[in-house]
Amino acid sequence: MTTYCSAALFLFLIAFFRRSSTEDSIVNVKYSREPVRGMEGQFLTMKCTVEYSEVQCEGLKAWWCLPGEQCRPLTTPDRYLIHINETKMEKPGFRQRDVFIQFKNLSHSDTALYQCTAVCRHPGTSAMGRLLNLTVTENPNKNHVNGQNRSDRCSVDMILLVVSFTLSWIPAM
Repeated sequence: MTTYCSAALFLFLIAFFRRSSTEDSIVNVKYSREPVRGMEGQFLTMKCTVEYSEVQCEGLKAWWCLPGEQCRPLTTPDRYLIHINETKMEKPGFRQRDVFIQFKNLSHSDTALYQCTAVCRHPGTSAMGRLLNLTVTENPNKNHVNGQNRSDRCSVDMILLVVSFTLSWIPAM
């Protein structure tokens, strides 16, 4: 019985301190662990949320990249649109920056692992999100994609945007 209680207390303390240290970090990167799937020719949006201390993290930069030796921002304007929103959090002194990457026209070559990164200019603190797997499949209606009328394409884009935002509100485990 004593061993069980000691183990339970130990696990509680680890969970408590682990949670509080994450919440009080200078910068945190968050997004879903779920793999992302898309179809060739479609529009796709991925979102990353960066929470950071305004006082301790000056000059924050955040971006999506392909992981490797250097995690360089994805900035090719004919392939990606980057959109950033920033808001104050309820926790005093903290802000939230949402970094969206929108693939204009998915292709099979977009199948890769992606990662969101945040870096504070001072004191040089950084955080990286987990690897996110994007798989792009062949469009069975490949020959008909260009024949779609604009309103059909707009409807599909709106549905994907709503699903993307809805999934971003589900807490990451």
